[in-house]
Amino acid sequence: MKRVVFIILSGICLVVLAISFVPFDSIQASEPEAVSIITKITPSLKFIEEPEKDWEIFSSNYYEYSDVSQNSRAGSWWENTNLLGFARKNIKGYFSVTELSRFGERDNTANFGAYLTMKNSYMHFETGFGWDIDYIYRLQQVIEYAHKMYKGLYWQAGYNYRAYSTGDTQLIYPGLIYYFGNSYIGANYGCSIIQHRGTGNMGSIKGNFTMNKYVDFWVGGAVGQWLYDINGLPASQEFGYLGLAGVTFHLNKNVAVKFGYSYGHENPDFIKRGVTAGVDFKF
Repeated sequence: MKRVVFIILSGICLVVLAISFVPFDSIQASEPEAVSIITKITPSLKFIEEPEKDWEIFSSNYYEYSDVSQNSRAGSWWENTNLLGFARKNIKGYFSVTELSRFGERDNTANFGAYLTMKNSYMHFETGFGWDIDYIYRLQQVIEYAHKMYKGLYWQAGYNYRAYSTGDTQLIYPGLIYYFGNSYIGANYGCSIIQHRGTGNMGSIKGNFTMNKYVDFWVGGAVGQWLYDINGLPASQEFGYLGLAGVTFHLNKNVAVKFGYSYGHENPDFIKRGVTAGVDFKF
């Protein structure tokens, strides 16, 4: 059964890769937000292990509110994501719906994906689409693979493709993840490819640290080109940085709440200050 599932998922990944390189006629892409991919929370070792029960249902809600300024333009961005998933032995699948608002314009996305755990490795894939589009992607594909090198040290390779109404973007991000106890830290190099505009480079580091059975905290950051790509300038003119931190409170083994803060800046004139909140449930 595991072999059949692996073959099916591998086939999906090959199809995803084939789709990812289909060219689109465009002048430039808009807002790939590469930083949102490689600064997300890395899955914990506990998450990718087999569940305690034969079947396990989990859900989460994530909300971020940001004050944003872009030259003389100022306003707010917010994002609300609701996710529902299941765990069955070495497979964890999920479906999420996101509503985004930027300067009053609202877009929506839906994504589904899965983690497949194998001996000394795991694979993650995700596919999704947007509708009522003003600035978000119309299609997204994510493929990630991680393999144990030595004890708690894993190497990781990730690929993200997004198709916008004005073109396509790609992000390749190899990296390392080190798990120790219930904590982990990861670092990635990211190469952004925007059609007809060339490439940009960035790096990120993030970590999640368990203090005790009730409290975790996370911290991370990124620096490089085209983190947000708000102005659509060449990579050399859009250099930026991002810092983020937060805390998770485990109310019991089935409920956790999260709070965080982030600050991002990108040349020449973009600033984003965000606060986040979330809650996770396991059934």
